[in-house]
Amino acid sequence: MVKTGLPFMLEDKSGSLSGSDFVDLYDRMFLRVRCTRGPDGASRYRVYDMFAWHDIPVATLEYGAAGTLGNITIIGPGALSRTQPMAAFLVEVGGARHRKFIASDGQEYSWSWRTNTHEDLEWSCTNANGHTVAWYVLKIPGEQYEDSSGCMFGVEEPYPHLATGQLMSEMVDFLATLLIMRHIATREGL
Repeated sequence: MVKTGLPFMLEDKSGSLSGSDFVDLYDRMFLRVRCTRGPDGASRYRVYDMFAWHDIPVATLEYGAAGTLGNITIIGPGALSRTQPMAAFLVEVGGARHRKFIASDGQEYSWSWRTNTHEDLEWSCTNANGHTVAWYVLKIPGEQYEDSSGCMFGVEEPYPHLATGQLMSEMVDFLATLLIMRHIATREGL
């Protein structure tokens, strides 16, 4: 992957937790999220790398009935997978809106809701040094977009060593944990 000095900015096509395409504005990455629901209210979300040549998801998020947190499975390079309970992977550190996790690169990151107000970020993810490494913004109120929600998911380029093989694993970690954070916020009415 060529370094451009630009953050990965993935347009969230639908803005919906029930499924969306996340397409990098510079065609460096394309992730798809799809959801299936069971009759008991349980759901399974799969994240696909649309540039891969297979139908194997790079991450699976499983929620129990009524949206309770279930398991997360990340499938890394060489089809190695790791599964663990979401609550153990994404640990609460100051309320439902602030949680931390250890990414595939072995580093600790934390997501928080509306704490980076000078950049108007809905969600921001920081590293152990407090630097913003990933973010999610909502569309600008009143603006209309054709074939897009206007929402954006971004990862600063120095961190996508977490997107080719290892870099892709880290991007998936950031997107999967963001999806869980958004799910928690929606479920708890935040």
